[in-house]
Amino acid sequence: MMVTCLLLSSIWLAAPASVQVTNRKVQAVQAGGNVTFSCRSVTKEDVIQVTWQKETDGAEDNIATYSTMNGQRIAKAYVSHVSFAHSELQASAISLHGVTLHDEGCYKCIFNTFPSGAVTGRMCLKVYAISDPKVETKLIPSPDKAENSEKMVGMSCSATGKPAPKITWHLPGILQQKPREYHIKFSNQTVTVISNFTHTHSKILQEYPITCMIQHPSLNVTLVLPTDSLEQGPDSSMALSIAIAVGVLVPLTSLLLLTCLLYHGLRHLRDPDRNPAWPCWVGLPFLRMLQQS
Repeated sequence: MMVTCLLLSSIWLAAPASVQVTNRKVQAVQAGGNVTFSCRSVTKEDVIQVTWQKETDGAEDNIATYSTMNGQRIAKAYVSHVSFAHSELQASAISLHGVTLHDEGCYKCIFNTFPSGAVTGRMCLKVYAISDPKVETKLIPSPDKAENSEKMVGMSCSATGKPAPKITWHLPGILQQKPREYHIKFSNQTVTVISNFTHTHSKILQEYPITCMIQHPSLNVTLVLPTDSLEQGPDSSMALSIAIAVGVLVPLTSLLLLTCLLYHGLRHLRDPDRNPAWPCWVGLPFLRMLQQS
């Protein structure tokens, strides 16, 4: 019965009447969102069935039908994320939930009338997608092998989306270098855009604020480059390691020395004739203190 209902849209000839699309003929939605398509027949003829189709690779894929006899019917491939928002013979609307990139395309609402045949409305959907943009900085070795050569700072800004995001930089006048940009295309029609460049460190991020701007139909954001990764570069990390080592070893050495002194002092008090010769580093004041106690 479902197959019979769906075939009604293709066996009748087009009628001279028209269909009013009650929403925008081209809608845009971000991936993961919802969208609703609405149509209304303006013919005075009797409507037998309403059919919804999606144009796929030059063919029409049946999505859903509504008729008085069979009620609401949704094809198996769409039942998980398509529902009727409104269902009458003269007006119909369907909603797509959790839109994906595969839902992009054009859709038809077909009113099968008697005796003239089918009248059709057409609308299209654009799906946008954008990932969380990333911006990072890091210290990299200088091409100059000299020991006192200044470190280089690498700056990178990237985002993945459909359509491809646009990346621009807000740079101080001293940076004349043009950022290098790379595009990586994926099979799901998304594009990763990476923009980066390097510059002699010289505390440039502390002296000049540098920002990365990402423009996209569903997102416009300005990101400030972080400086945390630069404040503890390779040299700073080495200095921090040395400071930690000194802070641990000095108290430990002092504790061991004090333990040794107490041990020899107590041994001398218990048996003065056994070891009369004290090491040179045991001072007389310390010896008198032990003898008086």
